[in-house]
Amino acid sequence: MAKDRIRYAKLYINDNELTYQIRCSKKAKYLRLQINPSSGLEVVLPQKCKINEAEKFIFKKKEWILKHLGTVPVKEEFTYLGDPIRVNQRYNLFSVKHKIIFNKNILLIESPSDSSEDLNFIYNGWLKHLAKSYLNERTQVLARRYNFNFTGVRIRNQRTRWGSCSTSGNISLNYRLMKYRKEVIDYVIIHELCHLKELNHSKEFWKLVGQIIPGYKILKKELKAVI
Repeated sequence: MAKDRIRYAKLYINDNELTYQIRCSKKAKYLRLQINPSSGLEVVLPQKCKINEAEKFIFKKKEWILKHLGTVPVKEEFTYLGDPIRVNQRYNLFSVKHKIIFNKNILLIESPSDSSEDLNFIYNGWLKHLAKSYLNERTQVLARRYNFNFTGVRIRNQRTRWGSCSTSGNISLNYRLMKYRKEVIDYVIIHELCHLKELNHSKEFWKLVGQIIPGYKILKKELKAVI
């Protein structure tokens, strides 16, 4: 399969020299612009289009380009289930909503051109979405395995705690747990399940936690203060 042809070009917008990447794509049906942290401004050009059409298109959208070139964040390191992942955000003139693709530890976010939501906001929204299924299902698995009966699981945006357990049997879990490795998540879930029998932090409570997870102290140390 032939790869897309890539070339670089320069032009001036409001006395600012702009270097941009032109990618000639056989799959593209129309000309489009996008900005991402790794390659800056990129023009995707269908085979039928000529290079000078790309330049005209850039001038037509110069306000959008100048706005986003100054606000595109530098690539940062985030985590998912204990592994570092790379999160990239790019803007597309023809997108109407955020499109998120996660593959091989890279989270790619394609955003509408008028979006004001930054990388961190969208990343956290993605974690919340995944937490609803993962944390709920994992709590059910562990509860069955160790004979706990709970009422339900709620996913929260708690600022001061990783989890909680109510007297009515409802367990609340912080969606930010999705940043940690699975063993740490299991510790927090077991911690809250044990509160169903010991609604305190007595010696009996920690004894119960230790019977299920003998090395819980190591896992507990991995948890950072919630912010």
